[in-house]
Amino acid sequence: MIAPYLPMVVIDVLGSLAMVVLSLLCCYKAKILRETDQDNALFLYLVWISTGFMIFAVSRAFGHILRQFLILTAHTDTWQVIAAFSGSVNTVSFMLVSLITLFFNQIWQINEKILTSRKKLEAAHGQLLSLNQNLEQKVVERTEMLTSSEHKARRIFEYSLDTILVTDAHLKIQEINKAGVTLTGYKKEQMLEQNMGLMDFITHTPDWERLSQQLNTNEYVLNEECDILNADNMEIRVLISGGVDYGAFGCAKTFHFIIKDINEKKQMEQQIAQADKLAALGELSAGVAHEINNPLGIILGYTQLMLKEPSEFEEDLKTIEKHVKNCREVVSNLLSFSRKGSGEMENVDIHKMLGGVVNFLKNHSDFRKVQIQLNLWKNECLWVKGNAQELAQVVLNLMINACHAIKDNPDGFIELVTQKEDAHMLIHVRDNGPGISKQHMPRIFDPFFTTKPVGQGTGLGLSVGYGIIRHHQGDIMAANRQSQGAQFTIRLPLVNTNSNEE
Repeated sequence: MIAPYLPMVVIDVLGSLAMVVLSLLCCYKAKILRETDQDNALFLYLVWISTGFMIFAVSRAFGHILRQFLILTAHTDTWQVIAAFSGSVNTVSFMLVSLITLFFNQIWQINEKILTSRKKLEAAHGQLLSLNQNLEQKVVERTEMLTSSEHKARRIFEYSLDTILVTDAHLKIQEINKAGVTLTGYKKEQMLEQNMGLMDFITHTPDWERLSQQLNTNEYVLNEECDILNADNMEIRVLISGGVDYGAFGCAKTFHFIIKDINEKKQMEQQIAQADKLAALGELSAGVAHEINNPLGIILGYTQLMLKEPSEFEEDLKTIEKHVKNCREVVSNLLSFSRKGSGEMENVDIHKMLGGVVNFLKNHSDFRKVQIQLNLWKNECLWVKGNAQELAQVVLNLMINACHAIKDNPDGFIELVTQKEDAHMLIHVRDNGPGISKQHMPRIFDPFFTTKPVGQGTGLGLSVGYGIIRHHQGDIMAANRQSQGAQFTIRLPLVNTNSNEE
């Protein structure tokens, strides 16, 4: 009976071993699946149920193999003793598998919820990623726009022809552009290190008090004119506009100012007013001169007739003759000022004309102790359309005025300089005298205005010269030199620099 029983034993043993191997493989595969996705509840369920089956398979295989071994070795009684224990282990392991199987539905629902939540999380993640990308793109775009805007604002600030000034709440300078550095004459680092403020540049105290009051009351100023003093102690007329800036939250209050240099504009307005005034005075002078000239001629004629015969009033008549001649000279100047006696216009070689003026003055007694320097533009002929005699009269008058200004200076000199500027030429008459006082500067071209003592000047020289130059389509300007002395500049349009042909 043992021979037919042996194949059954082999099948039982091999089947038990195969069952153990297959259960171990199931546990291994379930573990791999679990590691691929830790959040999947089904994979966790497979691990549990595979573990239960593995316990059941090992227990049952161990029991079957042990039973067959004991039967074959004639130890059936021993098997009867331990059979109950083997069956209990099999029952418990099978119950464990059954319990795990009973919870499959709940595990499935939990897994479905997890998968649904995962899909929602993935969708939310995708949306967040998209939003993050859009946000990053917008940040990049806004950064580029901000950088571009800042670059434009910086270029406007740096390259503005007007001064842009930023101060703190106490009007101390925090930032200033290149135009402001040029206007004030101070370096930016110097202004910041010395803690300079707007008040340090305002020349006159009433101007500063007015600006300060408006800033305190209105927190802005609009087109306020005042004078500022630059590093060279020169007064410059400016137009100031500005206001307060509270900035972003938590930022300190600042003031922003735009300062426009209107010095040249003011000078131009003064010149226009001067021209209008001189034009009106010219018309008046012409009428007065003609009305006075005839009676003066009659008085002079009768006086000279009476002087031909001896008389006890001879000295009185000579006095009358002298003062009548002086009056006629004044009338002649008035006529010249009104431009009623202008000569013909022709092409004039300025250098030749100036050379003649200098040669004439060298023989003048007042100029024998004065050094005259003649600096001509590259020894090049400069031609203008005009009357040589009248132009020489203007230069001669400027030279005489310069001589009178340096008469008390043993080292006095007069410099006569020509310069070419585009389509115009400039004649500079410079001296090293005391210069022109500030209060006299606006009136020096007014008729009959003079600083010379009574009897030494009529006050018509510069007025007549101004009229002559304006008649030549030119301009004449006066200024004090930075070193010492005054400078008069005549500006005339050029005809041709190489020949006397138009």
